[in-house]
Amino acid sequence: MVKRIFLQHSLYYISGQGLVLQTPKTHSGKRNISITNEMIEELQSYKVKKQAQLLKVGLKLIEDHFVVSAFGGDPVNPNTIHKQFLYDIKLAGMKRIRFHDLRHTHATIMLEIGENSKVVSERLGHSKVSITLDKYSHVTQNIQDSSAENFSKALGIKCMDH
Repeated sequence: MVKRIFLQHSLYYISGQGLVLQTPKTHSGKRNISITNEMIEELQSYKVKKQAQLLKVGLKLIEDHFVVSAFGGDPVNPNTIHKQFLYDIKLAGMKRIRFHDLRHTHATIMLEIGENSKVVSERLGHSKVSITLDKYSHVTQNIQDSSAENFSKALGIKCMDH
C-alpha cells in the first residue's frame, strides 16, 4: 500500500470569486508526503463514517470529494476551518495559535528530533533546503548545541555544564 499523501492543489478563498482550487505557488509545492499506517487507518475510518453519513440522505461519496468537506462533499472555506480550530483550542484551554502554526510546529519538531533538513524541506514544499534552514534557524541553533555535546560524547569526553 502506498503510504503517501499527494499534494497537487491548494484551496483559497478569493473575495468576489469564492473558493478557488489552484496549483501550488512553486513546483516543489506539488509533493508527496509519507504518512504512517496509523494515519492511513484514521483516514480510512473517517472515509467509512463519511460514506455512511452521505448514504443516509441518498448521496454517494465520490473520488472528487474533499477529505474536509461540507455535508455534500463540497470543499469548506479555509477561513471556516481556521475559525473552528480557534474555537476548539479555546475550548481545550490551549494557547491561541493560528492554524498555519501547526505547519511550523511540525517542522520544528521534525528538526529537533534530528530529521534530515532536506526531508523536512521537502515535506514543507520549500524549493530549497536553505529556505527551511533560514526560517528555522532558531531550531538549528538548538541542534548545533546538541550536536556539540553528541560529538564530545562520541570522543569519550565528559560534558559538563558551567
